[in-house]
Amino acid sequence: MVELLRVDDRLLHGQVAYAWSKSLPINLIVIANDEVSQDKTAKATFALAKPAGMNLVISTIKKTIAFLGSEKARNYRALVLVNNLDDAAAIARSTEGISAINVGGMRECDGSKRYLPAVCLTPHDTEVIAALSHEGYEVYAQQVPSDTKTNLAGLLG
Repeated sequence: MVELLRVDDRLLHGQVAYAWSKSLPINLIVIANDEVSQDKTAKATFALAKPAGMNLVISTIKKTIAFLGSEKARNYRALVLVNNLDDAAAIARSTEGISAINVGGMRECDGSKRYLPAVCLTPHDTEVIAALSHEGYEVYAQQVPSDTKTNLAGLLG
């Protein structure tokens, strides 16, 4: 069961590892990223960043979707981390029970515009948010659990 699907371009870091893992009833963190799943150094670094006693899986988007739809996944309460909205959309659309996407941090990049202190979006990102919202998904920004949620579709107009 997915407790939270989060977009954060840094994937797993202190804010995610500790603030979110303590506020959610999770026993698994899934990093879903095609590049990271093939990078031994990144995988080792993320393994060090996870909270003690927490299970960690680092996998491709396709394998993550397959896992989340499996019987085995029912034994876990997961925080799923991706680093872009396209991957979040693919997972949300393919996984039963996901109704919202948390956007925690998306740094400035070519063609992006800052909408919130920690959220910069490209025109493509705004299109993805609009489509997800139209499909009934809640897409919101919230860096840490104590922050107020900001509805991104509403912010974009």
